[in-house]
Amino acid sequence: MPLNMPEPPGRIREETRSQLGLIARAGGEGPKLLGEVSPDDVEVSTPHRVFALLVKDIEASGGLEVAQPVGWRFLLESGGNVLAGAEVAETPDRTFPPTFYRSSSVGATATAIRAARALPQLAMAGFDLRLLQIPELYQTALWLHSPNTDLLIPLAPSPIGHEGQVTPPPVFFRELAVRAQEFRAHQPRDREPT
Repeated sequence: MPLNMPEPPGRIREETRSQLGLIARAGGEGPKLLGEVSPDDVEVSTPHRVFALLVKDIEASGGLEVAQPVGWRFLLESGGNVLAGAEVAETPDRTFPPTFYRSSSVGATATAIRAARALPQLAMAGFDLRLLQIPELYQTALWLHSPNTDLLIPLAPSPIGHEGQVTPPPVFFRELAVRAQEFRAHQPRDREPT
């Protein structure tokens, strides 16, 4: 079965493409984003929903079931090469303009997706492609979701290691709970938990 990439609602993909063209043709950082590639030759591909967890969720033994959707992410590709990423944040009330970036996480995502497509588990069930972020711990993972099971692939750099490796959610969250305790130990005592 293929790796499913649900289409974002509304015109999110088209608006991302439109904004990419405007930024790439503008001065400043725009031309650096795509290098020598024309924005007309760039595919806004590989849509995946972005979910977030907070440290307080992990401390409360929360897992994937409490992750909240926070937006959509795309890879920007040309000629089979991943050039950059685009992320569209959303709340229940609003969708924000896309943010474009080049970073090691874009390459790590592309590598993890290629590896995920070769997983034997995909032959047994269809998985939706998602991204899980735990911003306070600087943890990002590819999340392969199906009705019966979930797989996580931490992206580099990962505070728990396992970069690019399928990690069962219980192992992922057990190791992340240790990082959450370390995070909390370094917070000022008068600060409210986040």
